[in-house]
Amino acid sequence: MNKIEVIIQALEDVNAKDIEIYDMREKSPFFDFLVISSVTSNRGLKAAVEHLTDDLAKHQFSHPRVEGKHSNSWVLVDAKDIIVNIFTPEEREFYDIEKMLVEIKRITSSDLS
Repeated sequence: MNKIEVIIQALEDVNAKDIEIYDMREKSPFFDFLVISSVTSNRGLKAAVEHLTDDLAKHQFSHPRVEGKHSNSWVLVDAKDIIVNIFTPEEREFYDIEKMLVEIKRITSSDLS
């Protein structure tokens, strides 16, 4: 499994919702993919981050930086070439960062295989 597949699978394993994958390879020199997802609670947020970081380690990827570890509504996981945002639904709706990405190519997990 490549890194993006590990990340998407980890999010799906914890029942993250509305997973969006943006292909940033032609837009950003800093990262290849931007992932946005939602979880239903702050407990789900912590579980998603823990599961994601554990799965990356299990597949021999370097440990990501986690911003907002103590947040109850939004955590950013920086896996170097992939940035993952995990929100509660209310926080995702409030920030609506997808509106800034309307011109960025969205891909599905099946496009990654």
